[in-house]
Amino acid sequence: MRHSYEQSFYLQRINAFANHTVIEIVYEGYPKEADEIANKRANLIEMLAILSASLVLKRSELHQKLGISSNLKTEIDFSWESSLQYFSSKMRPARPTSGVKVDEQFCRRFSKCGFEKLYNYCLSQSSMSERVNLSLSWLFEARQEPNLRASVVKTSIALESLLIFNESEALARALSERVAFILSPLPSSRNEISRIVKRFYEVRSGIVHGSRKKVSKLSSELVEAVDRFCILLYLTIASNSELWSSTQDLQNWCESERWGNPTANIQPTSLHRYLNNAIKLARL
Repeated sequence: MRHSYEQSFYLQRINAFANHTVIEIVYEGYPKEADEIANKRANLIEMLAILSASLVLKRSELHQKLGISSNLKTEIDFSWESSLQYFSSKMRPARPTSGVKVDEQFCRRFSKCGFEKLYNYCLSQSSMSERVNLSLSWLFEARQEPNLRASVVKTSIALESLLIFNESEALARALSERVAFILSPLPSSRNEISRIVKRFYEVRSGIVHGSRKKVSKLSSELVEAVDRFCILLYLTIASNSELWSSTQDLQNWCESERWGNPTANIQPTSLHRYLNNAIKLARL
């Protein structure tokens, strides 16, 4: 097949792929059908990759790597007065991007924490996996949101779409209990997780209802901690799919945790370090 190098579409595509991680999806089927399904799966993998990096990267670091800021593009401003005796120009360049590096350390964390299992869980068909998918997409938006207050609202939607089972439930109380129950069997850790989620929802209430006093408690560390709680919730739910095969199973389990002894065999145990780091962030 002859082509002109300068005008070759596919050579341009090769250059675009160079020095980048490529998500490869293998799927049998008709091309148009396969393209649609492959795109959905590639988008899911990309979201999980970004969220897995969020276990070790703060929002500011993640945004720097992805080139996310309120200034989306390079802007040049000119101002002058009519006689041109005053003339000024300012330029705000767009952030350079380095991307999230997919290296051996990234791959070890992705596998050890259970993101591969979470990927397969998101492709399964159940009432809980649907909730996880919806919640995950909201958290992905929250992590990319440059406005901290807006990210609080998006993270709260992620939590509510995952763990609120009845519209009449008191959000702060129900979520603070369920997040604590799922993430730790230790009473001391549960108490601290619960207090962090309640403080987060107090800030969320201040943002939504315009309370300056409540909003004054907002910090990037608090939002960071709750974002990481969400990621750990997804991983824990996916790793315990047999225990919580449906939304009703998880709801019943949470109720039993309120009145019974804490369940000690929740998997995976490899997440404890990330949970402790998230709790420490909220203490700052």
